[in-house]
Amino acid sequence: MPYTIRKATPLDYTAINKLCVEAYLEFEPVVGSANWQLMRDVLSRASDLSGIGELIVAEDSEVLLGVIAYIPPGNSDGITIPAQRASIRMLAVPPLYRGRGIGRKLTQECIDRARRDGADAIGLTTGEMMQIAQPMYERMGFKKEADLGSRMGVKHARYVLILNQAV
Repeated sequence: MPYTIRKATPLDYTAINKLCVEAYLEFEPVVGSANWQLMRDVLSRASDLSGIGELIVAEDSEVLLGVIAYIPPGNSDGITIPAQRASIRMLAVPPLYRGRGIGRKLTQECIDRARRDGADAIGLTTGEMMQIAQPMYERMGFKKEADLGSRMGVKHARYVLILNQAV
């Protein structure tokens, strides 16, 4: 079934928050019960990322299929991603909708927006538990830049895609 990619509106925020919790639920056994409670709380407020960037959704004629947050250069956190870089946060596609290229198209939309915004690079963080997303990022040209230690009991790393070779 075909789907479209578009910028989210506030009318999508409740569905986005539910979708993020649903997409990450499979990781509860990996992070453990206590960490899952913290993670679920953050995921249930994923739409708050609209305050620092753009939420982009994939949808078919009936439901939202996935979401990603694009953070423009100058708005990245400056801790895990250098502030001058664009960044990607919270890619979420529930298991039922995987295998249709949704995560890749949402990620590509962020790359396109970073180029539009004149970013020299776009970064993201990902955990070793992300066994579908991490190889996809690598196939799209992202390179591991740094290990970030453990977060919620899972090893995390920063990946970067250089958009301007002068960097």
